[in-house]
Amino acid sequence: MTRIGIIEDNTFQLSSYREFFEDYPECKVVFAQRSLEECWELPLQQMHADAVLLDIHLPGETGIAGIPRLRTLFPDAKIIILSGHQEKQYVLEALKAGAHGYIVKSSRLTEIYQGIQDAIRYGGTLCPRVCYTLIRHINEDPLQNIRYKLTEREYELLHLLKEGHSYKVMADRLHLSVFTVNHHLKKIYHKLNVSSKSELVSRICLNNL
Repeated sequence: MTRIGIIEDNTFQLSSYREFFEDYPECKVVFAQRSLEECWELPLQQMHADAVLLDIHLPGETGIAGIPRLRTLFPDAKIIILSGHQEKQYVLEALKAGAHGYIVKSSRLTEIYQGIQDAIRYGGTLCPRVCYTLIRHINEDPLQNIRYKLTEREYELLHLLKEGHSYKVMADRLHLSVFTVNHHLKKIYHKLNVSSKSELVSRICLNNL
């Protein structure tokens, strides 16, 4: 038996999801709430779910903000975002907050059901559109968004730094002295509001500049 919880503020969608899942003999919808606040009021006997489908934009507390508490209340459940948004910022925030999966609402109901089963069986699930969003994010140049802040030389240095080169190698590649490389990097630290080479490299790797 797969026990499913649903948190969705759209009454029509909430009813549609509930009716669809309950058509499966092996499924049981243990709760269907319109907000996280309603969820927090559930009796303990309804706190046993294998998967919780969670919308992002809810009245009151947002879905992403509620993920940590949901994981505490439902320690054995897979928390799966079911949202109309597939933009990078929503996907990354949800996964960083602890979501086990992300499915867009435009997916077919059968695909949502399969996503639930995949999350339970394998530990996580992503629909194809979200996978594409993450692939684009991974392949992005993390320096592109800050290029306007840098001179051409500073931009070249950051690329070499991102590749893991030492000051000496960077100096040789750009036909500069190590002193000049260090001088340029100090200007970069100031422009990007970082205090050290290690912090800069970490933020480049995390795409957090």
